[in-house]
Amino acid sequence: MRTDAKSQAARPWRGLCAAVALLGLLLCAYPGLRAEEQPLTQPDGMVAHCFDGDTFKLRDRRVVRLAGIDSPELGRGETIPQYYAREAKAELERLTRGQQVSLYSAGVSDRDRHGRLVADVRLADGRSLNDLMVASGAAFFYPHRDLGPEFQERLRDLQAEAIRERRGLWAHLLELPLAQETYVGNRGSLRFFPVNCPEARHIKPRNRVHFGTLMDAFLAGYAPARVCLFWPDAR
Repeated sequence: MRTDAKSQAARPWRGLCAAVALLGLLLCAYPGLRAEEQPLTQPDGMVAHCFDGDTFKLRDRRVVRLAGIDSPELGRGETIPQYYAREAKAELERLTRGQQVSLYSAGVSDRDRHGRLVADVRLADGRSLNDLMVASGAAFFYPHRDLGPEFQERLRDLQAEAIRERRGLWAHLLELPLAQETYVGNRGSLRFFPVNCPEARHIKPRNRVHFGTLMDAFLAGYAPARVCLFWPDAR
């Protein structure tokens, strides 16, 4: 009786070990398979409306945020839109008008704190909207700890190319006097601030990094902090 009981108790563990072993074999057989390459639940949808250059709504009312990028703010009410905000929205509308898109995971979390889906969004021809917006200079790379490293490296490389070619927003932004000012970054958050921003004083010395120009900060893969905004208004 004792032998039978032990045998029955061991069966679930044997099943678990077998499942783990099978998972290991699958990972070895498909070494390129990554979490950020997996489609989300209900991945397909038709774009109904673009809110700005990085967020849109599907016809089924789901709201989607393009992972790993940010675009200038359009502003609300009497707030003046930021430089290139209208152009960024127009570019996203041009790319998505009448298009069906597919949503793919970009990291470990598929929703943000606002409940929006966060995804690498693919067009029917396989191109990534995230890539296209950054490559055209309509948006900039926005790193986040929840995003996959290879996905983020891809966007950072596309941004560097857009900066070199002075595409989109970079053509005017990097010619302004603010582009030659110095900035301070936080290695922990990968955000940067104008050097005179009070918030920058709270950065721990081990996390503090200095950038000689605005371009240096962007090329290093940092994004502007939400405080002490320096971005110019729309022209």
